[in-house]
Amino acid sequence: MTMKSSFALLPSAIICAVVFLFGCSNRVAQFDKRWLQPVKVTDSSDMLNEQVHLFKWQNTIIGLYGDKETKCLLMKNNNSWTEASFSGVSTEYLQGYPSIDPFNDTILFGQSCWEEGRITMNVLVGHMANDLKVRDTIERNWSVDKTALFGKDDPNIKLVMPGKRYCGGVDIGIINGPDLYIPYHVEGQKVTQWGKKYMTENGPASSGVFHSSDSGATWQMERISDIVAEWPSVLRTENFYYYISPRGITPGYELWFSRKPVNGSSWDKPKTLTKTFAFGMGGYYAAVGEGDTAHICWMDRRHNKWRFNIDAPPIENDDIVYCHRKDSDSRWSKNIDLSKGVLYCYAPSISVEGNNVVVAWAGIQNAGKYHTDYDPNDIYYVTSKDSGKTWTKPLKVTDGAKDGMTAGHPQVMLLNGVVHLFYIQGKMDLQQLSPGLTKLNQPPWPIYYTQRPFPD
Repeated sequence: MTMKSSFALLPSAIICAVVFLFGCSNRVAQFDKRWLQPVKVTDSSDMLNEQVHLFKWQNTIIGLYGDKETKCLLMKNNNSWTEASFSGVSTEYLQGYPSIDPFNDTILFGQSCWEEGRITMNVLVGHMANDLKVRDTIERNWSVDKTALFGKDDPNIKLVMPGKRYCGGVDIGIINGPDLYIPYHVEGQKVTQWGKKYMTENGPASSGVFHSSDSGATWQMERISDIVAEWPSVLRTENFYYYISPRGITPGYELWFSRKPVNGSSWDKPKTLTKTFAFGMGGYYAAVGEGDTAHICWMDRRHNKWRFNIDAPPIENDDIVYCHRKDSDSRWSKNIDLSKGVLYCYAPSISVEGNNVVVAWAGIQNAGKYHTDYDPNDIYYVTSKDSGKTWTKPLKVTDGAKDGMTAGHPQVMLLNGVVHLFYIQGKMDLQQLSPGLTKLNQPPWPIYYTQRPFPD
């Protein structure tokens, strides 16, 4: 449908209401043709699931992915990749992603097992060779009971339902010489038994890190807060460690942080970083430390026109917002909306090298009011050459949304002045099995790789 200039006769309030259905921006993000032709490197598990996580390692990049077991992509030269596997590591440690020292050969694998009243941590620390064989390993195991986690002993508080036990990977940590950090977050359940049935309600929470100061030989728990943490991460600048995490519904979706000096022993009281983090389970953020500065970007709801959706989670149109903090600063910098002109934005990724910063995300400039990340989207990116003070306007890496293609979950990495980028791209193929019955599960989609020099 073509909208003619008769719109000019309408009151401005009506214009905004009508234009929102198609996008309220008059800025058009250009397609950047300076990226190399994308090449397929592997497949997702299905549709947008299973993005590649990138790690710097000794002047190269390792990409990790895998739904049930960690798989590796190893950069052969500046623009080609080969599939590889860790060796010298038992399979239970491959249920999650390891922590990798970007400057040396230390690698840390972890597994956590949850029971009613305790968590058992299993970690393996070793040295990784160029062929990804892990040698000279040490393995440690310890348990933390719920009293230590929550600061009180309540027989009705359980970590999992009675009689159950779950094991899985741990969150990605950081390695700084002999100092190793693994973030943790625990939410207890208050369980009441009625005959043979159980009733549950939310219990206490605990968030913090497991820390080793002697290369993994011994470990201590450092409890930071009783604030609920979801998908926490840790990063390091020259003088500080940061713990960053979203929090849940109460008191509202936020990003919060705590930090401690590199040579210190205690974490600051947690503080709110933003009160406008995206609603629900669909919110994403990305954070990284470089030199004396912490950089973070996130899906932000401050301009969101939230819509109820009877068939699925509520619909949001979020921005990608960025801020940074130098070690000498008393607060975070002013928030910057990186995605102006892009109506729907999803899943940002960030990388920093010196003063150069790049942020990539999925989204679309104009779409109807029930658009989601599974609908047609492209990959966008912006860059900064002054450590995040000023930014370019968004440019498109892909140009397939107009043809019904869905691109998502970009992962970006800056190395030696080159921007390396992975993303998933495919096309929905919903099959009508019978009237009112649609097959929702989709086949794997290709994961693509491309690159370009960091813009001048």
